[in-house]
Amino acid sequence: MITRLAHICLQVKDMERTLRFYRDGLGFPVAFTFVKKGDLGGAYFSLGNRSFLEVFQVDNPGGIQHFCLECDDIDDFIAKAAAKGIACTPKELGGDHTWQSWLRDPDGNAFEIHQYTGKSLHFTGGECEITWS
Repeated sequence: MITRLAHICLQVKDMERTLRFYRDGLGFPVAFTFVKKGDLGGAYFSLGNRSFLEVFQVDNPGGIQHFCLECDDIDDFIAKAAAKGIACTPKELGGDHTWQSWLRDPDGNAFEIHQYTGKSLHFTGGECEITWS
């Protein structure tokens, strides 16, 4: 079952400017960061009550990249979606130690389903290495 909106992911042009705005200006604490080849590439800001704002630096930002819903049983969610003909990616343990699956709505909007673990960086903090392009 879906328990809450987990996060919204934004594409940004300048991570340092983004940190100054969300962390320093608005007071959203950084839960953890993403690094790529040693450089800061993204961050998770805690909004309270297990909700987050995820940001990634890209050359040509396009605004909202995706949204993510938290569930309490990702296997059950995937099975129920499949039974209704809705395709989900197989669950995968992300670099942030959180189970995830991806799907698209009828208009092609991507969204993610999360199931946190006891090691999820969202709650333990740390750094997540970006391994995708």
